[in-house]
Amino acid sequence: MGPILSLLDHAIGAALRRKSRNAAIVVGLTLVVGLAESVTMLTASLTHEYERGTSALPDLVVQSMIGGRPALVDPTSLDALRSRAGVRSITPRIWGYLYVPSIEANVTIVARSAASSDARILRGRLPHADGEAALGRTLADALGIRVGDTLALPDGERWSSYRVVGLFRAATALRTADLVVVGEADARRLLRMPDASATDLAIDVSSDAEIEPTAHAVHGLVPGARILERTLLARTYALTFGARSGLMAIMLLPAIAALLLLAWDRLTGLGEDERREIAILKLVGFSTGDVLRVRMFESGLVALVGTSLGFVAAYAFVFLADAPLLADALLGWSRLAPTIELVPSVGAGDLMTLLGLVVVPFVAVSIVPAFLAAMRDPIDAWRGS
Repeated sequence: MGPILSLLDHAIGAALRRKSRNAAIVVGLTLVVGLAESVTMLTASLTHEYERGTSALPDLVVQSMIGGRPALVDPTSLDALRSRAGVRSITPRIWGYLYVPSIEANVTIVARSAASSDARILRGRLPHADGEAALGRTLADALGIRVGDTLALPDGERWSSYRVVGLFRAATALRTADLVVVGEADARRLLRMPDASATDLAIDVSSDAEIEPTAHAVHGLVPGARILERTLLARTYALTFGARSGLMAIMLLPAIAALLLLAWDRLTGLGEDERREIAILKLVGFSTGDVLRVRMFESGLVALVGTSLGFVAAYAFVFLADAPLLADALLGWSRLAPTIELVPSVGAGDLMTLLGLVVVPFVAVSIVPAFLAAMRDPIDAWRGS
């Protein structure tokens, strides 16, 4: 380990002697790696979130279509399927959008008839009776409402009051940002929905193999119905986030290209002082392999510092600052855009992969000019001829 440590110590000294050049490369690496890794981290975190959300969706959602647009569906239209083998449940769902003038935005009204509550996603409880409501955290923050406060919602030409009994936790904001959960009677009144109708029908089946046969049976009972499969919705989310993150990555290509050109110019064009230094090393007994190892250590240290700083900056930007502007680009701009507590989904393996993709090529580029300089006659190189 002695010779290796000596070579490493010399490499650190050489990097410090050329601190202006190396500092420029470190800054460039930090910026480019930070931007690129921010997109990767945010996409991975959002993908993890939507995967958690889609896993809780019903296997099939049936919507009635009139004139190419969703319409109210008869809750009894699929009663013939209730006795079908493989169908576990068919649940009419009541939900829709309600414009709230105070925030100049639509909120999503969802009926909740069951009295259960999941403490993992809800602070408080779900409504048990009429006149109670549970809100998404983003909506509650926009209105300045907390548990125990009163929420007023437009009900035709008048306003109805609801006591807030629960708030969805910030970790679920991607799914619950603009959500208002109320009792079934309240939901029908707010949405002006007749008693003998539902927004759609949710079907749960016993296994994924039953999804396609059940969908065919639904088409026979409700001609022209639109059927949304959970697996297709998950694929749609994946394609949406993938396309948007890919667009953001393409926008970073000019910065990456500029960094590569800078690195190539800085690393391949050895200055006179560097050539003299290599010549002196050869004269005092360094072998060509020792010279190359010193060069590798120096370039590796510069690349390692720049890449690590970029990784840390991206982590802080995404998971501590919640990725301002970048999150809007991936989620879309909305009056009630969700403020998400992004869950880190990166590990040591991601950092090692990044180091391999950046540090290894960076070091490889620096080897060629050092090898050519080390092969020259050291006396001629020292004299500058």
